[in-house]
Amino acid sequence: MPPSERPKTDRPRSERPVPDDSEWRSLLEGALVAVLEAADEGILVFDRGGKCRMISRRVADLFGIDPAEHVGKLREDVLTLLARACDEPDSFLDAVGGDDLNEPPHVVGEIDLASPRPRKIIWTSYPIVRQGAAWGRLGLVRDVTRERAAERAQRQLQNRLDQLIPVDSLTGLPNARRFLEELEREHGRSSRAWDSYGLLRLDVDGMRAINDELGVPVGDMVIEKVSECLEHCRREYDMVARYDGDEFSVLLPGADRVAAEAVASRMVGAIASCDFELADSRRVTACVGGCVWIPPSGERGDDMLRRAEQALEEAKARGRGGVSIDAPQTERRSLAPQ
Repeated sequence: MPPSERPKTDRPRSERPVPDDSEWRSLLEGALVAVLEAADEGILVFDRGGKCRMISRRVADLFGIDPAEHVGKLREDVLTLLARACDEPDSFLDAVGGDDLNEPPHVVGEIDLASPRPRKIIWTSYPIVRQGAAWGRLGLVRDVTRERAAERAQRQLQNRLDQLIPVDSLTGLPNARRFLEELEREHGRSSRAWDSYGLLRLDVDGMRAINDELGVPVGDMVIEKVSECLEHCRREYDMVARYDGDEFSVLLPGADRVAAEAVASRMVGAIASCDFELADSRRVTACVGGCVWIPPSGERGDDMLRRAEQALEEAKARGRGGVSIDAPQTERRSLAPQ
């Protein structure tokens, strides 16, 4: 049949009925509910009277409940029901049960669910505000089980790599495992040669604030520049290693207390004078604690690490850029009251 002779089943666009405002509002509300139901995050909505207006499919899956049975109940009753699925029901209620309508958005830390299957979730609560007034409260539930499992697997992989590879991936310096091996080797050599050696532990001041306020990539840049400063300050036969996070260790073969103090002060000064080009122009400083092993001594390498750590805590107590070198055992004996 020619196109001109086919029956027309659709009216012209201009003759189709146009939805009025109430119909559009109903269509948009339906679309929004469909989106919320399909979202991977769980949604709970409470009105300003505390009555539950919505429990999404994802919340039902995570907590093992039937939404139809609980929509319309009061907030307290709904949260008490959800708490039954948690490892620690009372902690859950304390964390999420006290929301006031006007309370600003806040995130509740990780919550462990025991049933219907073990999961980790994060609960975020938001006020529903219209024309400056609080109309209700919205709870957003996000399943972070896979994220945490992936993070744990990544940490385990990194730990295995650290056991196999003696170099820190960020700075290119020896890592903690390599440093501990070299410390034991130097301790044995010094014992046989009746020679002294020094050990320094350096910690970057305010590193957590740098990561939190400027971001981890900026923090990594700071760690890289600090490692470069330390490499330029060490003696030819010294060993600088990235020990853990923002902490570095330095092994000083043949050093006495004067040499250890000189190297520590040089490193602290180099970091303080370096331009890290941070966005807020903040200065980067570091504290150093150290100790010296002098024969005869019954101390071992791990004893030296503890002494250096204690000296580092002393240096931190003095303020940014502090240096503290622990006196060798022989010096302590000479300083003891007779």
